[in-house]
Amino acid sequence: MKRESAALKRDSVLLVEDDASAREALSELLRDDGFAVREAATLADARAALAGEAVDAVLLDLRLPDGDGALLLEELALRRGAPPTIVVTAYGSGSRAIAAMRAGAFDYVQKPLDPAALAETLRAAIARGRRTGARTFASGTRADGERIVGSGPAMQRVFKLVGRVAASDATVLLLGESGTGKELIARAIHDYSPRASGPFIAVNCAAVPEPLLEAELFGAEKGAYTGAVASRPGRFEAARGGTLFLDEIAELAPATQAKLLRALQERSVERLGSNKPVAIDARIVAATNRRLNEDVATGRFREDLFYRLSVVTVELPPLRERP
Repeated sequence: MKRESAALKRDSVLLVEDDASAREALSELLRDDGFAVREAATLADARAALAGEAVDAVLLDLRLPDGDGALLLEELALRRGAPPTIVVTAYGSGSRAIAAMRAGAFDYVQKPLDPAALAETLRAAIARGRRTGARTFASGTRADGERIVGSGPAMQRVFKLVGRVAASDATVLLLGESGTGKELIARAIHDYSPRASGPFIAVNCAAVPEPLLEAELFGAEKGAYTGAVASRPGRFEAARGGTLFLDEIAELAPATQAKLLRALQERSVERLGSNKPVAIDARIVAATNRRLNEDVATGRFREDLFYRLSVVTVELPPLRERP
């Protein structure tokens, strides 16, 4: 009787895996770790199981014989109080990881699995599910194609973070050496965000001469400088409803840093030659190949601007660590 009572108190997991031998082996490992396991081999089986007795978590393979497991993930994310889902796949990719996290997965793990780490992840997912009690799905457009190369653990961590941050409007700072794919990550954040239907505007701050950069970013009125024969909006205005990507942000001169800080604080810009504020509606993603915190320490970069830009920081591993 005591043994039955203890079994009833076990955290329950729905394991959705089409490979019978893998499902059996994983079920046995999870039961040895103290979980009560229910099994499903197809999407249809999983939906039927979820319509019955409640479970504490779902362990979901993406490749199933009757459809894509991502469909079930999205269905669960739309339900209030749905169990947290951990996606398991042998076919790791940047777009799949980002989409899974964007759709509400608690985590995304690749085969072969580490049983101890998986058990720890399941317990963390169940604990958070009990704290929050509900999950919601933030709609957004999925990106097409596989743009970002990297299937190792370091890049998988980047993809997961991108999936989590994409749904918000938080300002993101991308750090990494040249060639690590910072603009591709910026585009992925945009593509998986609610702003995906808006423009993605990129500015290389190091490529525009300093006297012209202010007009490039904030716009200019006719006659504001020699050659300004007509009024024109800046990149902040052009990115309305979308994302503005500021590459090589560390190269900004002190005066431009001050104006950028004001634009971020006030959510408005003033074109050159005008004192009329123009409201901005763009998500800001900035990037640099420099150690920006070191530039702050030496006074080369404003500390207050650094904190404005680094609400979320994503550090890309160098290519030599991504064989």
